[in-house]
Amino acid sequence: MSTVSEEQKIDAVRRLGVMSERHPELKRRLADSQLELAAVILTMDAVDERIQAGEAIHSLQEQAAVEQARDAHAQALADLLRGEH
Repeated sequence: MSTVSEEQKIDAVRRLGVMSERHPELKRRLADSQLELAAVILTMDAVDERIQAGEAIHSLQEQAAVEQARDAHAQALADLLRGEH
C-alpha cells in the first residue's frame, strides 16, 4: 500500500520532466543506473533458477549486486530531482 498521494506523484512527474531537460547528463546517469539494476536483477534471477534446479551455488554475490545497484539508482534519481552532480 502506497502512502504517496496522486498529487505527489504528479508533482514528481513534473519535477522529473523539468530536471531531465535541465540536466541531460543526470538523466543519462539515471537511465544507466536503471539498466544496471535491471541487469543485476536478471542475473540474480538466473542464479536463483539454477539453485531451484538443484545446483549447489549461493546467490549472495548477486543479491549484494542488486542492493548496490538499487542504491546507485536511488542516488541517481535523487541527484536528478535535486539537480546535483
